[in-house]
Amino acid sequence: MTELTAEPKQTYGLIVGIEKYHESTWNVKGGGPINDALKFAKWLCQKQGVPQGNIWLCLSPLEENQEQVEQCGLPVAEPTLQTLDNIINNFLLRKSGDLLYIFWAGHGLITSERERRLLCADATYQNWQNLDLNSLLHLLSSDFFEIRNHICIIDACANCYLDIPKRPTQLGGKTFNSGKPREDSQQFVLLAARDGEKAKVSSEKTGYFSQAVREALEQAPAEIFPPNMKIVAEQVKQRLARLDKRQLPTYWYYRSWDGDKEEQHLNPFEIPHNIPQSNASKFVGREEQLEQLHQLLQDNDIVAITDVTGEGGVGKTELAIRYLWENLENYSGGCCWLNVKAADIGTQLTEFGIVNFSNFNPSGLSLDGQIQYCWRNWQSGNVLLVFDNVTDWAEVKRYLPPKGSRFKVLITTRQRVGSPYPVLPLGELSPDAALELLAKLLGQERVEWELDKAKILCEHVGYIPLGLYQIAAICRKPGKVPC
Repeated sequence: MTELTAEPKQTYGLIVGIEKYHESTWNVKGGGPINDALKFAKWLCQKQGVPQGNIWLCLSPLEENQEQVEQCGLPVAEPTLQTLDNIINNFLLRKSGDLLYIFWAGHGLITSERERRLLCADATYQNWQNLDLNSLLHLLSSDFFEIRNHICIIDACANCYLDIPKRPTQLGGKTFNSGKPREDSQQFVLLAARDGEKAKVSSEKTGYFSQAVREALEQAPAEIFPPNMKIVAEQVKQRLARLDKRQLPTYWYYRSWDGDKEEQHLNPFEIPHNIPQSNASKFVGREEQLEQLHQLLQDNDIVAITDVTGEGGVGKTELAIRYLWENLENYSGGCCWLNVKAADIGTQLTEFGIVNFSNFNPSGLSLDGQIQYCWRNWQSGNVLLVFDNVTDWAEVKRYLPPKGSRFKVLITTRQRVGSPYPVLPLGELSPDAALELLAKLLGQERVEWELDKAKILCEHVGYIPLGLYQIAAICRKPGKVPC
């Protein structure tokens, strides 16, 4: 595919930065989105030569950043739902041109259907004013829209809507209508966070993602417009990886929203997996163990998470689930979860391949033949297999992939001794982490009100996560207090 070209005079921009919301508890403390939006506007106008009249700048600054907005020299509108809808449907929809840039810095979320929503400045707990990003992309690439090509850079969180307190039953929001897909339309989309993650802001009042994008754009050859976004995206990944924030962007090219895709760069949530739902509503106190597990899997083919207590409830399975979600993009060949106490392991393994891979058919072979078929015909890319709840090392030996292959194996077990593999021993939480978990489960104010009793409770259950969950469940019952 030939690289996209555009004339700066035929290029438009919708640039949004929101750090102050009508629901003040949602304000971005210290700011950041305004700084990022203004720098992006400056790059478009001053370095790329896009006329100022082609830029719609929608900003909602904190009080301490208001002067910065007033000095920018560009007309500024408030990014309410009505204003943004009006810009898109009554102005941009009537323009014809080569390229539209959309830059958005602010809060976002995903629905249970994995739809990305962007919260507008007038959002409140009573009225969650938001734009449906998916439907907006569909509109842009349809025959309703005359600006052919689009580069969308979204530095917004992707918090799960179901996890947000005080959420309404119906999210609502603005969904855009669209026409037929245009055959000559291309889109490039960069997202700051994977599903369920927050987009993080640094102490320098800039989003880590926005800064990485901006640095990559600044280094692009000035004579090429727009910059080669494939190269930009790879540089963004490299910059974020060096920050060790585990916040790699997802991105893709496509010509039309009906599936006629020109080129696609792997989105972590298109990687085949059967990662189970977590039973833990909160996850604290295991960040160091996550780092250790990651390093162990870099250095070894097989790693076991063991229970130093031998009693269970320390969070082995939850740690494995958390690791998989945070590192899914590292295993483009898939993450296969095998419950050792459920159906036959070989059956689970082959069913995963049949469900997720085309032309995968190991039928008619013996069990050993089916297993060997899996290793030879698995989708390309690195793979992680998880054997959960192993009670005997010998019961998984038959199902292990060849040594030195692209397959990694993670085992969870209560077995404390005799492991033939490198282990990550998991025990109780630290007293501080246990107290933090209890506070997240019962509420900070409640725990602080009876702090001494809360500390005794943590000690009573041996600082074991499962024990803390049980205590929290009891304390939530009417009339119960943490004592």
